Amino acid sequence: MRLRKPVPNKIACVSTTASILGENPLWDPEAGRLFWIDCMGRKLFRHDPAGARQEEWALPRAPGSFALRTGGGMLMAYRRGLALIEPGTAMLDDIATPGIDFTKEVFNDGKCDRRGRFWTGTMDRNTTEPVGALYRLDPDRLVHRMDDGITLSNGIAWSPDDRTMYYCDSHPGLVWAYDYDIDAGTIGNRRVFVDFTGRAGRPDGCTVDSEGGLWVAEVDAGRVVRFDSSGREMSAVSLPVSQPTSVMFGGSDLRTLFVTSMRYGLSAEQLAREPRAGCVFAVDAGVAGLPPMRFAG
Repeated sequence: MRLRKPVPNKIACVSTTASILGENPLWDPEAGRLFWIDCMGRKLFRHDPAGARQEEWALPRAPGSFALRTGGGMLMAYRRGLALIEPGTAMLDDIATPGIDFTKEVFNDGKCDRRGRFWTGTMDRNTTEPVGALYRLDPDRLVHRMDDGITLSNGIAWSPDDRTMYYCDSHPGLVWAYDYDIDAGTIGNRRVFVDFTGRAGRPDGCTVDSEGGLWVAEVDAGRVVRFDSSGREMSAVSLPVSQPTSVMFGGSDLRTLFVTSMRYGLSAEQLAREPRAGCVFAVDAGVAGLPPMRFAG
């Protein structure tokens, strides 16, 4: 299917604080609020666009990603483990992760498929060796290793028909595509969807819109890029920061693209040029996204 080229505009910063390493923007359509995390600041944020109000909670461990749960509360992929949590309380229910060596690999990005399974990848602690893997957490809270050979696991997304899963490995800078069986929760036929070699940035977080376009945060390039189902670049959004980290559609009509960013690694001179580094941006995407799914466990 040939996608039209929406023209995004109206970029605004919606967060009141800057994250060191902002990640995992997640829209809650039931409450009409946006969540995200600061991985290095160990914080969880919630933003209410209607009231322009922001809340934050300190987290007991460094987070990599998270998902809302169908029964309330959250599933948190901390760097060194999975747990069910209730923000603002001391509740912490750890989930067993047998076979994962956290001295070598730690959790990073994650997302739920449309059966309520949580997919999350690990990355090499030094982001240099392919010792990471891709895992699937089922509603029965059992963890399955689905693929390996990953260096810096990042964005995960599915095509609207659930036949393709996209997966970003920031090093060496590849977006993979897999055949996806939504009923069985299995993947196969891994191939390169987009190769970022020679580009200004690397692929980080990603999401898919209702037309099948894949939106990828191009960290270090200051852009979010939209690709069609063949991997051809269709359009791009330039941001006032160089390090966008992840993307997610939200808003009442799912036509707002929320983009997290980070300040980590920027020099004092770079921060002076990018005073909004670490903010969360809202972009009028010109196309609707798909509603996020909750963890069914």
